[in-house]
Amino acid sequence: MKKLISLTLALAMIFALCLSGSAFADDKASIIITGTNGPGDTQSVAHENFAAALNELGDWDAVALVSSEMGSTDDVLEQALTGANVVASSDPSRLASYVPEFGILMMPYMFDSYDQLNTLLETELYAKWQQDFRDQGLVLLCNNFPTGFRMFVCNNEVNTPADLKGVKIRTMGNAIAVNSVNAMGATAVSMAQSDAYNGIETGVVDGGEWQIPTIYSLRMYEVCKNISLTKHFLLTCSVVCGDKWFSTLTDNQQVELSDTAVKVYGEAKDMVVEFEDKYLQEMKDMGVTVTEPDIDSFKDATADLFSDMDTTGGVDYNALRVELYKQMGIEK
Repeated sequence: MKKLISLTLALAMIFALCLSGSAFADDKASIIITGTNGPGDTQSVAHENFAAALNELGDWDAVALVSSEMGSTDDVLEQALTGANVVASSDPSRLASYVPEFGILMMPYMFDSYDQLNTLLETELYAKWQQDFRDQGLVLLCNNFPTGFRMFVCNNEVNTPADLKGVKIRTMGNAIAVNSVNAMGATAVSMAQSDAYNGIETGVVDGGEWQIPTIYSLRMYEVCKNISLTKHFLLTCSVVCGDKWFSTLTDNQQVELSDTAVKVYGEAKDMVVEFEDKYLQEMKDMGVTVTEPDIDSFKDATADLFSDMDTTGGVDYNALRVELYKQMGIEK
């Protein structure tokens, strides 16, 4: 029912845009940039910056709607595939259901630093993945925005996987996220991000895993008093739209949309670093305990997932990792 309501609201908004003159009123392309994180989250700020940058070009009527106003990420992806003028901020693990190889970007401990992503968009593999997405009806505009390393958030200190035994952790509803969280010792529970706060407050789950700016913007520090800096996933914002809608744009608008996405989201990395430090200190000041865990124990617990076909969608992630590191110039 919630999904139906979200889709109905989204379609109503799109219809309203059409009533205002058409999706291209006054030769401007109307576009809704969506996100599930709260106000003040780095991802939300980046969406707002993207909308502003497009509007400055003169060919666009862009608006950013965050805090799941357009529904869950999966809801928005469905809208995009049907031809709606929406941009979804997804992630590699979720999009692996369309292009399995792409999921490797969010495998546990795949990357050690944000700077390692600098050359991703220049690789042959990334160009191949963009075409693979087009074949599935999606346009991958960019994936150069690291929104942060994911951390465990709960009410007990987490130093090793043993500390997560019996702990129900909210995570994303895909094989990479669920299997990884389970491998790290917890009991993974798929749950919409908009339901997570209430889920923790009522005991449906014991905690979750998010990046620092999102923990802060969702106010998880109110229901969880411990953050463990496991850095198990490096979450990147995969900015996508539907090919049906993208193909209705002029050639110039297509170029503007793609180039502006790469530029704006690429420039947001420094903001993430700044906000991580700021928000983590604020949460410490509010009484949250920050734990420095044994990272190697979590790496060991998840190492076999690269050869687990249920996690990788049938792709040999060990071989793919070697090739991707080579193309990105990462020495391991």
